[in-house]
Amino acid sequence: MNFQYIPPVPAEQVRQLPTRDVALLLLQHLAGSTGYLQYVSIMNAARQAFQEEPDADALVNRLSDAWCWLEAQALLSREPSQSEAFRRISRDGRDLAKDPQGITRFEARERLSGPLHPDLEGTVRTNFDLGDYETACFAAMKAVEVAVRDASKLDNSLVGVKLAVAATLPGASRSSAVFPFRHGAELKPLRSMFSG
Repeated sequence: MNFQYIPPVPAEQVRQLPTRDVALLLLQHLAGSTGYLQYVSIMNAARQAFQEEPDADALVNRLSDAWCWLEAQALLSREPSQSEAFRRISRDGRDLAKDPQGITRFEARERLSGPLHPDLEGTVRTNFDLGDYETACFAAMKAVEVAVRDASKLDNSLVGVKLAVAATLPGASRSSAVFPFRHGAELKPLRSMFSG
């Protein structure tokens, strides 16, 4: 009786997709497994599954790259109750495996992983990390509005569009303090963006 190995990711996809996408397919495969995960076991099973492929070694190497990508993104982590060889899917990994479209949120969090302006760090990052994107965006734009008002020394009664227009009026001495451009024409698109 011959046992047929099924590859964790089909060979054509391993050949054609970028590492990140192969990794996400591998993550979905791993999420269907029961028990702890072992790199060596997964790669040996892949080697068996790809044995008839002319580029079997290259396919296994690409799967290895995908595994490493998952670990680097903390989607796979060590299993504390086991030896170094064992992994488990992290909470973020499980969430992503359940919702493959969640990669957009995952990548957005990655882009925000560096330091933000101190006025944005608390509320914006906290709400964003909680998945409350509407509140995070509102808080970020509110911080921009406060900064524009402070820099232009305009009255607190001006908000939104009126504030953006007043702060960027050509020739106004305050507009150069807020937005140091040489020509009033450069302010028009900026005014449109902030007032929009």
